Amino acid sequence: MLGGTFDPVHIGHLIGAQAAWEQLKLDKLLLVPAARAPHKLERSIGAARHRVAMLELAVDGDPRFELYLNEIERPGSSFTVDTLRQYRGSRLSEGDELFFIMGTDNLAEFDTWKDWREICKLARIAALNRQGFDTDPAEFERQFPELDVCWIDMPLIGVSATQIRRSRAAGCSIRWLVSAEVERYILANGLYAGPAS
Repeated sequence: MLGGTFDPVHIGHLIGAQAAWEQLKLDKLLLVPAARAPHKLERSIGAARHRVAMLELAVDGDPRFELYLNEIERPGSSFTVDTLRQYRGSRLSEGDELFFIMGTDNLAEFDTWKDWREICKLARIAALNRQGFDTDPAEFERQFPELDVCWIDMPLIGVSATQIRRSRAAGCSIRWLVSAEVERYILANGLYAGPAS
């Protein structure tokens, strides 16, 4: 399970998903768009319908990836612990292994998440490298000995959704930062063309 606002989904998300798929030897990878991320309340996020449509375009035709829209369909803030409880209770069998995949930027503040210790009981944490957020696994494990983190090696991709939104707002090209299908969708719908967010 790889969650996020995906505002918009970009090549870094897809490369991370690919690395997680291969290194964790997954049967399926769920992309979970957040309805309202509690740690991103300081800015507005794109409409859920657009973010879901872009995710669908980004993974269309790739049977390894599936969208899980529980957070979009559930009212209120999107808390990972609630999503994991719901998924584990309704879609998994006894003994099934569930990974929750996050970037090292989120891992650095994971102890501020709602019921983070419960999250660790519901799923094994897997961490993707994020440029600018170097995390030394040994140091992290000393700080959080209760966390059993699976470290995923991936190329450091210096792309962020914030950068893409700012580029669009400035009238710059976003080609190669998102898939061609997502770029066409953004342009056709005039997304992120207003003031930078």
